[in-house]
Amino acid sequence: MANKKKLFMILIIIVCFALAAAITYKKDADYRKETAKRAGIETIDPNDLIWVKCTNTECNAEYETGKRAYFQYLQDNPPSPAQFTAMMQDPMKNPTPGLICNECEQETAYRAEKCEKCALVFVRGAVRHDFADRCTACSYSKTEDLRKKARQAKEQPEE
Repeated sequence: MANKKKLFMILIIIVCFALAAAITYKKDADYRKETAKRAGIETIDPNDLIWVKCTNTECNAEYETGKRAYFQYLQDNPPSPAQFTAMMQDPMKNPTPGLICNECEQETAYRAEKCEKCALVFVRGAVRHDFADRCTACSYSKTEDLRKKARQAKEQPEE
């Protein structure tokens, strides 16, 4: 009788482990399937816009373009090995290939930011070793501002 009871308990433990493994496997598979759906350029809203600035001194065009189209262009036009080597040797060189400017039709348009304080449009990452959205004129950074506010809100004691 005692042996049957032990055998029954061991069988219940084995069934529980098998059930736990099956549930874990199913949840993991569902998670992977769900995250795979939400990845890639396709997830960017086609109506989202970003600023672009031409670095050609004769053009200096500033305009908004589709964010999805921008990333699709970068994906379709990776830097050549020569461009990549040049980027590694010159830290001041823009790390992304230039877009074809709508105005001058040269590959000199780069992702830009429009400052919320002074409305200047500048090439993203123009201030090296700092926030990519740091304004070159007034030194404002929206990213820095948001992080400061979040840190202050976190540090304030709850009432």
